[in-house]
Amino acid sequence: MREAISIPPTKDNLLKHKRKLQLVEKAYDLLREKYEALLLKVHIIIAEATTLREKMEKNLSEAYIEYIKTEAELGRDMINFFSETVPKEVTIDSKPLEYMGVLYSNLSIDHLPEISYGFFGISSLLWVTARRFREVFDSVVQLAEIETLAFKIMNDLQSIQLNLNALDKIYRVRFQNVIKYIEDILESTELENIYTIKKLKQKIENKKQRKR
Repeated sequence: MREAISIPPTKDNLLKHKRKLQLVEKAYDLLREKYEALLLKVHIIIAEATTLREKMEKNLSEAYIEYIKTEAELGRDMINFFSETVPKEVTIDSKPLEYMGVLYSNLSIDHLPEISYGFFGISSLLWVTARRFREVFDSVVQLAEIETLAFKIMNDLQSIQLNLNALDKIYRVRFQNVIKYIEDILESTELENIYTIKKLKQKIENKKQRKR
């Protein structure tokens, strides 16, 4: 259903709504450019995340293989005992960053406890296993950062899409309708004025001819 228009059909209002339409068009173009740039970025991030996840899963698989070897040599009880000697506190550094208006955090490992099994004189397999799992932890932090960024960009894309739809389907149509409404009435009024002027001229000419 077409929206009722109650705006006075004046030239001033026509100019105002033409300017408003220009602003809508400009805002739409800028938002569209941002949408396409973020869409490209999220595709790049997804590709990076896929590669990183594959690397992480490979490292995790290799770490579990080393763990199985270590468990076979030392036994699970001994591994559990040694694991209790390692400090559990891990510190993740988070720095706020922004990409095209999207806020996210740059994550990095600020502190990861060092392995300290040497004084037990145990198998080197435990060192290898621990080192493997430390490498996996690095990948997990990196993956958390880029997947969080991808998630936030996708949320922003949804918001931008809603704004684009509003600009295109609501505001653009509304101002176009108002402009057409005013132009039609002004054109009709102008034609009516021209017709009235011609009638007056004709009457004046007729009067002049009668006087002769």
